[in-house]
Amino acid sequence: MKKFTLLFVAFLALTASAIAQEKTIYINIAFHKVKPGHTVEEAIAIEKRWKLVHEKRKSLGVITGWAAYRILNEYKSESVDYDYVSMNASYDLNTITQYPESMGAELIKQDPSLYTLIEDSEKTQSVIRNKITKAIQYTGSSNDMNSVVLMESIQPNSGYNYAYIDWLKQAKAIQLDRIKAGAIQEWAVWQHLAPISSDGTGQFTAVTFMKDLSKLDFDSSSIYINGAKKYMNMTPEQFTKRIAELRDIKQSVLLKYAVGTFN
Repeated sequence: MKKFTLLFVAFLALTASAIAQEKTIYINIAFHKVKPGHTVEEAIAIEKRWKLVHEKRKSLGVITGWAAYRILNEYKSESVDYDYVSMNASYDLNTITQYPESMGAELIKQDPSLYTLIEDSEKTQSVIRNKITKAIQYTGSSNDMNSVVLMESIQPNSGYNYAYIDWLKQAKAIQLDRIKAGAIQEWAVWQHLAPISSDGTGQFTAVTFMKDLSKLDFDSSSIYINGAKKYMNMTPEQFTKRIAELRDIKQSVLLKYAVGTFN
C-alpha cells in the first residue's frame, strides 16, 4: 500500500474564519504546474478526489482547512509560472504536512480508487515550489466562496523587513475602512517562514478578497488619503513615498475558489 506522504499541498481558502484570533495559523502553500498534454480541468478534477483525504485530516485535527484555487481567466503578471495554487492550514507546523498511514489505509478501504490518487496526481501536475507561512495581519472573513481573490507576492526592500511588518499593523485599519466602504471583502498578509531567500518571489503573500471583478475598479483613493492622515499622520505624498520605500510587488494573480473543505 502506498503511504500517504505529502506530494503536494493545498491552499487554505484564505478565509479568516479559519484564523482564530487567539492562535497563530500556519499556511503551507503549493504552486502547481500542469504537465504537458494535460489541462487545469483535469488537475482540479483530481483535487476534488483529494477532498476526501483532506476532510479526514481536518476531522483528525491534523489541519484546520484545505482548498485549491485556480487562476481566473489567466489574469496574472508576467512572472507567474504556475497554473493553480493549493494550501493546507494548521495551528501546528509539525502536523501541517502529515498524512497518517493508518488514515490512508482506512480511506482506501472505504474507496479503493484512492489507491491510485498519488500516481494520478503525478501524471497531471507537479509542485514547482512550496512555502510555509504564518498569518501576521488579517481583517476577518466574508465567508464568500465566490470571491475574486487578488494574491500578491511581496518583497520588502533591503533593510526594511521589520519596518514593513510594522507598517502592516497600521495598514490594517485602512483595509478595514475599505471593507466598510464595500471596496473589498477581506484582507490578510502572510509572512514566509521557509524557504527564506532574497532572490525568490518575495517573503510575504497578501490576499485581498473582492465580490467580483467590478471591484478592481473601485476608487479607494479617498480611503487611502483619509487613512494615511488618520492612522499614520501622513500626507498622500508621504504615504505613497513610504510604500515605495518599503516593498516591491513581485507577482500578482487573480484566483477563484475551486474546491476545498469549506463546502
